[in-house]
Order: sequence, then structure tokens, then C-alpha cells
Amino acid sequence: MRIIIGSMTLLLLLGACSSKTEDPLSERIEKNKTLYKHLQKTEKAQLYDHNITKALLTATYLYPSGKKPGRGEDDEVFIVGLYLDEKQESGIGREYLLTLDGEKPKSILPLPKQSPYLKKIPFVTVWNSYYLVTFPHTSCKNFTLLFESSRYGKKTMPFSKAAKYVESQKAF
Repeated sequence: MRIIIGSMTLLLLLGACSSKTEDPLSERIEKNKTLYKHLQKTEKAQLYDHNITKALLTATYLYPSGKKPGRGEDDEVFIVGLYLDEKQESGIGREYLLTLDGEKPKSILPLPKQSPYLKKIPFVTVWNSYYLVTFPHTSCKNFTLLFESSRYGKKTMPFSKAAKYVESQKAF
């Protein structure tokens, strides 16, 4: 009797915890596919002063998907979010420098909070200032974005025009 009651309880628990359909999950993934793609091309860097974050930068690389690296002379474009601990007039190009493999940006355009660019990226907060940062074209498949401050040091962020994470095929 105990075995029968235990088995039925187990079946009831397993049946109640499982999803009847996968539609809501697949719909959510399909709806947010662009955000997930941009998440793969997003990096962050923090600059510290005695274990206190003084600057936090998130950079999302806007490389057009389906384009082969090395073809065309398109600029390298990033959406950059910048959080500064200090309430002063510092920012990118002033106290904080941003370079791509040693090259300075061609342009740094502030983005308003309602910009359509910000709807494409996964992390948007009210505390950050956002910029559209354009660098000269690089033919390299892999490159490094350097975020540095004269007071707080520097951090590097690796980016790639190719897929960063490639699923390995299992040998069976």
C-alpha cells in the first residue's frame, strides 16, 4: 500500500511541475532573439579605487550579423553605457579614454534615454549615460576595447567579429 501511495504521489508531483506546452518559452525566446544576440557581443569593465567602483562601462558591439569579417570598410560601432560614481563633468574623452586597438573614436554621440538604439541592447539602466561610439574600420577579426582613467587604471574588453561561443558537436 505504501509503495502504491508513494508512486502516485511521485507521479502527481512530477506531473504538476512539468510544463504542458513550451509555447510561452519559445515565444519569449523568439521575441527577445535580438537582445540575446547583442548580449553575446556585450562586455563590461569596472574601474576601482580601494575596492569601490568609480566607473562602470558596458559596451555592446553592433556588428551586422551575416557579414563576413574583412569585407567592406564599415566603421566599428558600439553602444556604450557609462556609470560614474562622481557627480562631475567627467566622461568619455575627458578623464576617461576609450580606444579600439590603440585608435581613438571617430565620434562619440550621446544617446537620449528614449533612443531606438537602447531598445536593441540587453542592459539599460537609469543611472548610466549612453553613447553611440564609432571607431575606424579594422580588418582584424578580434580586437580589444580599452577603457582607462588617469586616476583609476585601465581595463580591456575583448571583442570578435566572428561568433564568440561556438557550440561543440558531440561525437556519438
